[in-house]
Amino acid sequence: MLYRHSYYCVTRSIHNGQQLYQEEECYLILSEDKITTDRNVFDLKHVFDMSYKDTVGLYGFLYLHTNKGVFSYNVKHAPDELIQIFHSLK
Repeated sequence: MLYRHSYYCVTRSIHNGQQLYQEEECYLILSEDKITTDRNVFDLKHVFDMSYKDTVGLYGFLYLHTNKGVFSYNVKHAPDELIQIFHSLK
């Protein structure tokens, strides 16, 4: 493992007429040859780029640009070091 960065899965539900949000902390793990999330494993050769979009709200967005499309992850802290390490591997 070269680097680990937290991201958040937010699920919405309705209970007794109220909309509820549940936040679960997960981790994106960068290794020498792959990136692992709670739902996916990407070979680094299939990840073309990684980018970040800051927002005014609670979350920013980390994007993985892969051969299977763009995957987005809600992050609370800028993943600058993660992106820098990723680019050094490419």
